[in-house]
Amino acid sequence: MQRLTLNLMLMLMLVAGLPTLAQVPAAVVQPAAVQELVAFLGPYPALDSDAGKADLAIVLWYQQNRTAGEVKLALGEVKLTLGAYAPAAGRPLDVAQFPKTVALVDRLAKDIKVQTDALKKHFGRPRPYMADARVQPAIEREISPSYPSGHSTRGLAIAMVLAELVPQRREALLEQGRQVGVHRVVGGVHYPSDVTSGQRLGARLGEAWLAEPSNRVLLEAVRAAEWTAVPKN
Repeated sequence: MQRLTLNLMLMLMLVAGLPTLAQVPAAVVQPAAVQELVAFLGPYPALDSDAGKADLAIVLWYQQNRTAGEVKLALGEVKLTLGAYAPAAGRPLDVAQFPKTVALVDRLAKDIKVQTDALKKHFGRPRPYMADARVQPAIEREISPSYPSGHSTRGLAIAMVLAELVPQRREALLEQGRQVGVHRVVGGVHYPSDVTSGQRLGARLGEAWLAEPSNRVLLEAVRAAEWTAVPKN
């Protein structure tokens, strides 16, 4: 069976002097902002609904068909770092060469995690392996709620920021950002709807983060320090 996007699989189954990064305070999510994002995402599908059953069926399908290579990718992204985007960026992205970029991505990830943690707490969706004993994850189990997927949210938002720094690799970076979420389903720790909702959220939060003037200042400082001399490929 060919690999399909999570959206398509789910649809088919349902039919059938600049400030330093350290000086910038982390984001604080206000209750009204959480409720706005709750309304934006909407509820997750109930386990006994058609959509919920399709969600679980896809998790079990990946469990049966995942390859060792896919599991390796999922394991490598449990702690999501800049290095995960190196193939898409077309060059190694190590801390020694890109320390300011690493710090920028870490700042973005922390800002977004505050928001996804608040949303997870609100929705309280159990992980697939907590809801069905047939689900046997290939990567580390987590006890935090499942919806929305924080990795999917951060994965795409990070890709959006990196695409600003490496615009000639934009599409590859965005695809890598989306694949971070897919690998969470492959690993058995998220439902597809966790991932698709996380990707929607990541696009929204990434766009908002990039639109914030103080973040643009940080981004341009990183570009000037680490990317102006990097050859385009």
